[in-house]
Amino acid sequence: MLAGDGMSQVTKNLLDLTQRRNFYAGDLLSSVEILRNVTETFKRASYEPSSDDVQNFFQIISNLLEEENKEKWEDAQKIYPAAVELMQVIEEFIHIVGLGMKDFHNAYLMTGNLVASIQRLPAVSVMTDINFPMKGRKGMVEWARNSEDKVVIPKGLFVSQSADMEGSPVFILGTVLYKTLGLMLPSPKNHTAVNSKVIAVTVRPEPKATESHLEIELAHLAN
Repeated sequence: MLAGDGMSQVTKNLLDLTQRRNFYAGDLLSSVEILRNVTETFKRASYEPSSDDVQNFFQIISNLLEEENKEKWEDAQKIYPAAVELMQVIEEFIHIVGLGMKDFHNAYLMTGNLVASIQRLPAVSVMTDINFPMKGRKGMVEWARNSEDKVVIPKGLFVSQSADMEGSPVFILGTVLYKTLGLMLPSPKNHTAVNSKVIAVTVRPEPKATESHLEIELAHLAN
């Protein structure tokens, strides 16, 4: 069996297990480790995850981030900062998916606890700022459509790294809005708390410093 095909089966099995909803803290740590291994294997095998693989991967994450697992995450993170590791794994997975896409293509994933966008953008094609999430997109989950949370990624980020680069560089842009991740992140030590949803943005190759700034709006969850 090809390594990539094996990883497709692993994600299907993990999806089935995480949908049963009876987690222990150790299950969360194991699941994050499995997702890390799946991602590393896809990368080493130069295997392009199918659209089903991508949907399953993000659905597993959504299942892990169900609000009812909050106490389990707290227990797990006494041992290891798994929520932070999960964000790093997702960033790496987004990059792998983006590498396998055709120019101008994008993938939009919507689940109960996150909305994600993966885009492959030749720099010359980026004529306007990019807004995320697309509130009016067909099938957009209600919690994201009605939220005030958003990020605006300026078109000025997508420029050539240096004057001597041949042709137009191609960027992979990943954006994720997490509904519940803020509840799962390790508690800061100074009696503060995450009081919003969480937005993550990843761009590869890393943009050079520009005058352009991301605009991020996050609504408070509590006064």
